[in-house]
Amino acid sequence: MTTHTFGKCVIAAALALATGLATAQTLSLATWGASSHPQVKEFTKPFMEAVEKASKGAISFKYFPDDQMVKQAFVPNAIPAGTVDISLATLDSWAGRISDVSVTVMPLWPLSMQQTRDKLVPGSDLFEWFDGQFRKSGVKILCIFDIGPPVVSTTFPLRVPEDLKGRKLRATSKGHAELLQSLEASPVVLSVGEVYQALQRGTVDGAVGGLQGMVGLKHFEVSKHLMASNGLLGTYIHGYVMNLKRYNALSKPQQEIIMKAAADARNRAQDFMIGSYDQFLGVAKENGMEVFVPTMESPEWNKWQASAASFNDVQRGKFSPELLKLLSAY
Repeated sequence: MTTHTFGKCVIAAALALATGLATAQTLSLATWGASSHPQVKEFTKPFMEAVEKASKGAISFKYFPDDQMVKQAFVPNAIPAGTVDISLATLDSWAGRISDVSVTVMPLWPLSMQQTRDKLVPGSDLFEWFDGQFRKSGVKILCIFDIGPPVVSTTFPLRVPEDLKGRKLRATSKGHAELLQSLEASPVVLSVGEVYQALQRGTVDGAVGGLQGMVGLKHFEVSKHLMASNGLLGTYIHGYVMNLKRYNALSKPQQEIIMKAAADARNRAQDFMIGSYDQFLGVAKENGMEVFVPTMESPEWNKWQASAASFNDVQRGKFSPELLKLLSAY
């Protein structure tokens, strides 16, 4: 090695130390559900590649997709415990620790997918409020996105709330279970991986879930009907979260790299989900499902709205005034 080359290496090493990027970090990242889902496919690879590039290899990843490390329901325990450093998460699944997060699956949730994309970002009052609540449980929110209004895959025709009476329906969380109960259905909370078999065996008559996940996990093979709720049943707010101690152990420059990469990958994934929603509905139709989408001011729409109104009135009293004030801005 020449003196000139050696000198360059010494300078590069000194710069790396000065910026806090020299300390090698290996972070574990886990996802659940279908790897084909845009919240996984459009996020994880771009995120990890951006972090590794920006950190000049100082941060690397061990990636555990497809429930290998944690299942959806176990994330609220796995992240605070440090079982995994970063994970995909459904905000409402944290209701046992942070009761206010259930507002994200209620019909009273006011943000559209586009508003979430534009407004629910680090620095905004609403993002910082959620992040502050998660920090109390030892968790840092890296990003938040909206995968879209829930769909209901059923073995029976579903058009109005009365069609749910007495039916066994898979719910994704406590919040959604309460909503289904108010509609006189019998909710059964199941993880993503359990739904196909439950529909196939008749354990449930239908399943509430995200459209992309329903398509990716081929629920059209075991259910004939699909109602796309068009916002009448709330939406699904997901994100990526990180163990707070692990995040705080990173240098400031490394934290900035993580947050920027998460924001960029999140925007990519959110844009894809907004632009492809109708295409996923088309896939359901192509595979033989009878798809029903309530249109605004139709008789069916008005019935769903009326059913949701009394539920919303009850639910508002359960959420903190500070959160409701923030939501009222939308």
